[in-house]
Amino acid sequence: MKRHFKTIFALLLFIICLSIVVYAQSGVKVYVNGMRINKDVILKDGTTYVPIRAVSESMGAQVEWDDVSKSAFITLTEEDIISKLVSDISPSVVTIIGNYNSTSEINKYNNSIMHGSGVIYKSNGYIITNAHVVKDIKNLTVVLNDSTSLPGKVLYSDEDADLAVIKIEKIGLKAIKMADENTIISGKTAIAIGTPISLSMRNTVTKGIISGCDVSVEHSYYKLLQTDAAINPGNSGGPLINSKGELIGINSSKFVSIGIDNMGFAIPIDTVKYVINQFETYGYILKPNLNVELEDSWEAKIGLPTEKGVTVKSSQNDALKSGDVIISVNGIAIHSKTDLNEVIKDTYNGNDLLIEFIRNNTTEQVKIQC
Repeated sequence: MKRHFKTIFALLLFIICLSIVVYAQSGVKVYVNGMRINKDVILKDGTTYVPIRAVSESMGAQVEWDDVSKSAFITLTEEDIISKLVSDISPSVVTIIGNYNSTSEINKYNNSIMHGSGVIYKSNGYIITNAHVVKDIKNLTVVLNDSTSLPGKVLYSDEDADLAVIKIEKIGLKAIKMADENTIISGKTAIAIGTPISLSMRNTVTKGIISGCDVSVEHSYYKLLQTDAAINPGNSGGPLINSKGELIGINSSKFVSIGIDNMGFAIPIDTVKYVINQFETYGYILKPNLNVELEDSWEAKIGLPTEKGVTVKSSQNDALKSGDVIISVNGIAIHSKTDLNEVIKDTYNGNDLLIEFIRNNTTEQVKIQC
């Protein structure tokens, strides 16, 4: 009897220990490209084991099993990766439609309907897009990937940054993941999603590479990403994503001319994050007013590297005079008006600006309250 009791006790102890192990394993979570695998996970000797089909198919691969040879065949192509990526990201991409607010625009385009694209960045209905997409728009409507149409409201907009935030009243939306700006380099894959030309082309896809970073073009307030992924009217405001499905930029513009092909531009993710933070903190972008008109050097105008500063063309500021050449702001060298805007973006918090400039071949400094 005593031996029988010991046997039962040992058996119960084994079951309890086993249940603890199983419980611990049930708490293990495995994610592939940000998606959790909802399959049994085995943790043994510090190693995690997951069904090969679950991992492979979550990455877009095709898995076939040959029972005769007891072999698993996994096929993963670039096409599989891209199509899986687009399928995962599309619920975060929206189409924005509305009416022109002026008859002149209707006459110009011979169409009373305007449209663009946007991307959900918060699951409770916050959408980032271009300011030019929502400028002078009325009856703004957001069309989700599942064709649901909802009224939208422009919360914030800044034409210099060409970014705006729209709010729709819906929760449980899929928000896009934002990339680390330090991982964005020339030559990496870039995929644009949006609604070019026609509303029948909602969430269509083009693919290319990041052609250039920190690009300055005429009339751009901040520096841009250049891409050869095709961007057309209607793509504006939509996402440019990397091969992980992370947002690297907001598609904004392109060069159109005879002899120019696939030269599109996107507002980079560091600027997007900055603008969203400014909107949510202040309701607008905090920008100093220097009360001066600036002019780039001829080298900066045509895109040549230069060590020259930015010339004060005219001034209503007592501290700066026409002809002064600004060479640094808050201790950071500047060589163009875009450089100056980038430095202000990175360093300005409402305090004085430390301006270093050259006047009559003499370098001077002044603190300007803005």
